[in-house]
Amino acid sequence: MDNLIKIFNLRFCNRSGFSIIESIIVVAIFSIMMLTISLFFSNLYKQHSVDVSRIEGVGIAGRAIENMSVEMRKMNRAESGTFFIESAEDQILIFYSDVDNDDATEKIKYYLDGTDLKRDTIEPGVGLDYSGLPVTTVVASFVKNGADPIFRYYDENYTGTQSALSSPANVTLVKVIEVSIYINTKNLDSQRTVYAETKISPRNLKNFN
Repeated sequence: MDNLIKIFNLRFCNRSGFSIIESIIVVAIFSIMMLTISLFFSNLYKQHSVDVSRIEGVGIAGRAIENMSVEMRKMNRAESGTFFIESAEDQILIFYSDVDNDDATEKIKYYLDGTDLKRDTIEPGVGLDYSGLPVTTVVASFVKNGADPIFRYYDENYTGTQSALSSPANVTLVKVIEVSIYINTKNLDSQRTVYAETKISPRNLKNFN
């Protein structure tokens, strides 16, 4: 009888020891699986956040460039007869265009203010001057150009490879205007930055000699 009890106790102890080891292995495997799943969803969320940020940036840059392109293509002389472009710098462009289709040419100023690309619009006054107060709108936010140019200017010899005119450009030489914008809506890593660029050939500048 004593021998049977000893054998039973031995088997029980052995069985209990194996169960503890097995439990530890199961817990370890489960922990590894949970860590792997957590990392997967964390990376998935991060990538989703990056994608959303880039989509937002594409929308902002696309709308800004589209609106600017329309206004620049139809730039005209001021109501007083002043030349089409008043100033052409790296981050400032002042020109004249009928942006609201009211048969009156407005004075338009695009410029970078911090991380906002803004537009000032001045309607012609009674004396055909532009001394009135500007109406300011934000064309694009989250602009990350820093000191890099938003505007570059090219003369009539531009075919796609020539260097830009030095800034500030001689406005009478400008035939092509390049607009380039960096957008980062989350103000974080460069992976979220969107770059948009276009080149515009104002119709009236092509015909001006």
